[in-house]
Amino acid sequence: MNWCYASGLFPVSHDMTLEKFRFICRLLICLALLLPAKAFAAYFFTVDSARIQSALLMYFPLHEYRAAARLTLSEPMVILRQDADKLQLDIPLLASIPGEGRKRGRVVADVGLHYKPSTGELFLANPKIRGFTMKDITDESRKTFRASLSDILIKTLPLVRIHQVREQDINHSLSMSNMKSMRVEDGRIRVVIGFD
Repeated sequence: MNWCYASGLFPVSHDMTLEKFRFICRLLICLALLLPAKAFAAYFFTVDSARIQSALLMYFPLHEYRAAARLTLSEPMVILRQDADKLQLDIPLLASIPGEGRKRGRVVADVGLHYKPSTGELFLANPKIRGFTMKDITDESRKTFRASLSDILIKTLPLVRIHQVREQDINHSLSMSNMKSMRVEDGRIRVVIGFD
């Protein structure tokens, strides 16, 4: 008979060691089955740019009266860059400036997502202006417009719902769900929902 040592404490036969290995494997399988499924569960979905643009159409164009000008933000173009953790909006802008007429420009904003577990709704969130262009205006006007545009986007974009998860989709209570990650993959936003 061949002898080996299990943990160096006592001699056991090769057959006995194999039996112990099988027992441990069965035990691990049973433990995995007994642990709650939510510890391992995740649900993901994707949202494309067309869906986001469609949701934005309910809010744009935006017309805002400010002291410096009447601002009109037209339909944004959604830009999804591979592996980004935010989406971009490229928004045409028209400013009607008293005494100076109309001036056209663009604002580009990085936008994140916010998930509301109680309802399963996914909204745009935390817009940050990446760039603002408008020709033939003073530096002071540029600074004023940029601040106004930031304020408008911060007030408006978090109202834009782009997706809603249903309990029957995830087989879990929505109240236990949370957004784990979002990333752009193959021209779509991939959102992963996890469970507490």
